[in-house]
Amino acid sequence: MILRPLKLLLLAPALLLAGCFTSEEELIGARQAHRALPPGEYTHTPFDTEGNEWGGVTWQGRIDYARFSRRYSSDVENFPHQNARMRRLSGDIYIAQWPREDGVGYGVLFAYEGMATYHQADCHVLSPEQLIAAGVTRDPEGFCTIQTLDQLEQVIRTYLDILDGDVRIDGIYRRVG
Repeated sequence: MILRPLKLLLLAPALLLAGCFTSEEELIGARQAHRALPPGEYTHTPFDTEGNEWGGVTWQGRIDYARFSRRYSSDVENFPHQNARMRRLSGDIYIAQWPREDGVGYGVLFAYEGMATYHQADCHVLSPEQLIAAGVTRDPEGFCTIQTLDQLEQVIRTYLDILDGDVRIDGIYRRVG
């Protein structure tokens, strides 16, 4: 069930892709993936760049977790993070991986009881020196290309250290059933 206009839902991911971490192939395979959220009925609410709810709930449906592929999916149309995988970074902090048309994208998910918030990491936060130290390159469009899971974990840890807890929320999933 879509609770807001489709164009709002389709615009949200485009706004979240500026300067993100990407790879050509998935770095988090089934063996490296962890379960961050239990299956169930959820709502999805995107947030604007100021961290405010952006027009309320844009998607609602059941999210399932496949035990063998360790992917999150939904049979409900327009699930924003279809086939995502998570990798525990520390405690309730996860690296989120999701397929894109031109490769794979990465962000950060914070898991809580009955909900999760996510943040689209922006590689522009890292200095050129930090990117070089991690062996990561920034392409002409501003995307940071990651080659290995170790690199991904290193840059996300560095990224979160730089933000020092001041992480913008880009969206929230709330469990409703």
